[in-house]
Amino acid sequence: MTHYSLLITHYSLLITHYSLLITHYSLLITHYSLLITHLFKDRISPDKERHHH
Repeated sequence: MTHYSLLITHYSLLITHYSLLITHYSLLITHYSLLITHLFKDRISPDKERHHH
């Protein structure tokens, strides 16, 4: 039984580790996607070109 309990704790730690990794990368992805959309909004803004006309 102790062997199974060690296995359970080991896998639970693995699961928590990977869940933290997933949340970390999802936060990174959302951060970069927001950055990209912000950059594209700055580049493709027709208001700036309309003012030139």
